Amino acid sequence: MRSAFVWACALGLGMWVNEPARAQDEAPAADDSAGGDPAATDLTAAPPSSGHLPLTLRDAIARALENNTDVELFRYDPAVAEYQERAAWGSYEPVFASDASYRDANVPTASGFSASGDRRTSGSTGIQGILPLVGWQYSFGYDGSKASTNSAFTALRPEYRANLSGSLSMPLLRGFLYGQPWVQVRLAREGSDIANEDFRRRLMDVVRATEDGYWSLAAAARSLEVAEKSLETSRALLKQTQAQFQVGVVSKVEVTEAEAGVAQRDFQRIAAENVYRFAQDNLVDLVFGPALTPTSALEIVVADSPENYQKLEVDPTIATEKALANRPELLAADRQLAAQRLRLQFARNQRLPQLDLTASYATHGLAGVESPSRICSELFQNPPVACPTLSPDVTGPYGDTHDQFFDGSDNRTWFAGARLSIPIGNTSARSNVRIGEIELHKAETFVDRQRQAIVSEVRNAVRNLQSAIQGIEAAERRRIAAAEQARAEQIRLEHGESTPFDVLLREEDLVEAESQKIAALRVYHGSVVALDRAQGTLLEDRGIAVESVKRSRVD
Repeated sequence: MRSAFVWACALGLGMWVNEPARAQDEAPAADDSAGGDPAATDLTAAPPSSGHLPLTLRDAIARALENNTDVELFRYDPAVAEYQERAAWGSYEPVFASDASYRDANVPTASGFSASGDRRTSGSTGIQGILPLVGWQYSFGYDGSKASTNSAFTALRPEYRANLSGSLSMPLLRGFLYGQPWVQVRLAREGSDIANEDFRRRLMDVVRATEDGYWSLAAAARSLEVAEKSLETSRALLKQTQAQFQVGVVSKVEVTEAEAGVAQRDFQRIAAENVYRFAQDNLVDLVFGPALTPTSALEIVVADSPENYQKLEVDPTIATEKALANRPELLAADRQLAAQRLRLQFARNQRLPQLDLTASYATHGLAGVESPSRICSELFQNPPVACPTLSPDVTGPYGDTHDQFFDGSDNRTWFAGARLSIPIGNTSARSNVRIGEIELHKAETFVDRQRQAIVSEVRNAVRNLQSAIQGIEAAERRRIAAAEQARAEQIRLEHGESTPFDVLLREEDLVEAESQKIAALRVYHGSVVALDRAQGTLLEDRGIAVESVKRSRVD
């Protein structure tokens, strides 16, 4: 009976020890084409609510970029920044304005020379705006009127007037090149660049989280398998020990030890299953977004093997150069620094005196119908003289006023002037300049801090990756040694030189070695994605087009 018990224990342990090797040998190699081109997969299709869904890492990332609610949330920020830049340019769009009015007045008068009635119809139209960069204000306008009065001294009844004018106001000191609208345009442009870099940063964080979640699930699934196999082995050993106790081959102490071994491994399996379920929920949330519900029973099956790894040799100097050229945090900080320089230049410009040159030009036209009852000053001469005949140029319909705009006559008005304004004290402007200088130093320090942090992060990422590779090799050596020790303990058990308790101890060592190997592989894959994230090349290395992700739903 004791011999049968020994052989049963040896057989059970031997099956457990050899199972990982067989599983590794029989596992199909990861097919890079399994993920396929993300564009060839229907990423918008709803995932099944239950069952097992195999996913490659490539598929998981593609689905996360399509379904992840965090991506959906910050996808709108660059679009908002782009429209803010367009809105800033709106300050330079010409403004069209037009007005019309009608006036009818009858005012009692005691003089025979004053008009008691007046009717006037008038209107104007034109455009005005600001020239980009220089900040010069311009306007072009046209106005016309028709007036009728019962005054005896009015030569034309009705009288038509029209004017065509243009003006230009040119700041030469304050407001020149750094006017408020132009500064807003440039700040909005910097803000758009910052939003794009921030989007790229957050997108990389989602991709990194997805990869971490993918390999965490792979590690959790493998750890659960190890825990379940360990529990099966301990149960088989307990069953055999109880049978031997029944026939008096072993003592009650050995049965108690076997029961404790089962309880311990059952606890470990429960803990491993809880970690596995958490990893499932985490990855489903990352990859499928709202598909995670309180009743979800979907399980993602990791299709890529974590055993596939490469011994990467990374030059810290080259990695740092890549990071300084590609990290969105640093590029965004540079854009913030440029924006602060612009604010300081604007503040310095506002400290200058106000010196504006103004110029305007207008041409006028007059027409109307000669009043048959007009009274001229010539009538009061002694002897009286007949009223002079009006020029044919001013007698005619309203359209004749336009002919006078360009007929070479002297119906012109020119104006040029300058205005100088010097604030006394100028405390606000000088204080704003000082604030701008302090903020600029702060922005420069922030850029330096970002660079320092990036250098430190790259150094840590390179060191962690090298350590992870060494850790895998060390864990594999330990696993091999633990497997050999377990087999040696089997041989001793076969010859009656060991006990089931000693066999369980060796089995526990092997479980720990397997778990260490799983953890080492998990650390390696996390170190790879961390290095790519630290270098700022994570999206490019995964073939992710930022623009397509950014605009996939906004437009």
